[in-house]
This record gives sequence, structure tokens and C-alpha cells, in this order.
Amino acid sequence: MEHLFPTIELFGIPGFTLNLTVALMSVIVSLIVILIAMAAVRRMDVRRPSGMQNFLEAIIDFIRGLAKDTVGAKHADEWVPLGLTLFIWIFVSNQIGLITNVTAEAHQGLGIHEEGHYSFWMSPTANFNVAMAMGIAMVLLSHFVGLRRPGEYFKHWVSPNPAMLPLHLVEELPKFLTLGLRLFGNIFAGEVLLAILVGLPLSMGWVAGSLAGGIPMLVWLGYSMFVGTVQAFVFTVLTLVYIGQKLPHGDH
Repeated sequence: MEHLFPTIELFGIPGFTLNLTVALMSVIVSLIVILIAMAAVRRMDVRRPSGMQNFLEAIIDFIRGLAKDTVGAKHADEWVPLGLTLFIWIFVSNQIGLITNVTAEAHQGLGIHEEGHYSFWMSPTANFNVAMAMGIAMVLLSHFVGLRRPGEYFKHWVSPNPAMLPLHLVEELPKFLTLGLRLFGNIFAGEVLLAILVGLPLSMGWVAGSLAGGIPMLVWLGYSMFVGTVQAFVFTVLTLVYIGQKLPHGDH
């Protein structure tokens, strides 16, 4: 069964719509990340760290290590906040769609233009537009970083000679696609299969459906949590790698 999403038209432009489910879930994920940060610093003690502070400090040290390996020790601290935010936000976003799947038959109303089966809860990163926008934004950010030193930036495109320009372009263009597509494909596929397994009791009967889908669902749920963590790591490290590639080699 195809799931629809409530949408609203923005600025009166036909076809320029906002997915209300994705927007709401993005806000919820952001609030969860803020709460995690607040819990980590609520009782912060430099001499005797404990609990959530230890957990967040371990993640920060992990991201700092990635930054040193990708953008260089000289610039590592500058990019730790971005890497930390990306990792935690994407991790929470990837996992939140595994918690539950809220769908219902809905009638015309706010953001709902036709009767049908609507989804009201999902991972924001399981949405193509969100994943691609994040991927494109991070690649563009790497180019803006390179433009801090325009001479060296443009010299790279024609090094070691101008004939290499087409090859450099071919190397660069896939970054705009693969970063977001990899994230979207993995998270979307995981949620689709979980939705199928959850729906088996309805299509096969509760006893047969539970036997056929129960154990596979638990296995796939654990695997999806692992994949969601890996994809948060991959997106973060590739972003730092792309930024590092645009920094002068002498700065690494």
C-alpha cells in the first residue's frame, strides 16, 4: 500500500510543497539532539565526569580523531562541531523511524488533499529530498572552504596540467549524488522492509504473520540500527574528507 504524506504549498507556487511529516520529524530530531547536549552539560564536572558527559566526551574524542585524519591536526578543532552535529543528528534521525511507524487513513484537512493512507512518522533521512539536500550542502561547503584561498583552489583543477580539468570534474560531480543517495537508499530500504514485516500479521493472519515476520523483523531491526549508525559515520567522515581535500596540502 502506497503511503502518502501531508503537504502544504509554499508561497503559492504550484509544485513547490513542504512535506509536513518530514518537517515535523526534522524538528523532533533536532529537539532530541538538543536534549542530549543539555543532559551532557547539565552537571558537567571537569574533574569527575560521569554519565552522559562521559558518553558525549567519548563521541567528541572520536570525531576529533576523524577530523585529525581528514582535515589535519591544524584544522581539526575547527571542524569538530560540524562533525559532531552531523554524526549525532543523522544517527538520531536514522534510528527514530525504527521506533514506530505511525500511519493512518486520513481525510481532507490541513495538508491532506486526498483521502488515503498517510504516514505521520518516519526518519527524515529516509526522505530523498532531505538526504540529497544534506549531501549537496556538504559538498558545496567543501568548495566554499577551498575558495578561502582561490589561487590554490583553481590551481587544483588544472594540476598537473590543464588537460586534467575534465578528469577533475568527473571526479567531483559524483560527490553531489553519492553522499546523499547512499544515506537515503540505506535508511529508506530499511524502513520499507520493516513496514512489510509489520504488515504481515494483517495480510496473513496474526498467528501465521507473527511467525513469518516476528523473528525476521527483530533481526532486521537490529541490522537496521547497525546500518543507521554506520551511515551516520560514513556521511560524517566523507564530509570531513571532502573538506580536507579542498584545504591546502601543506595545512594537513
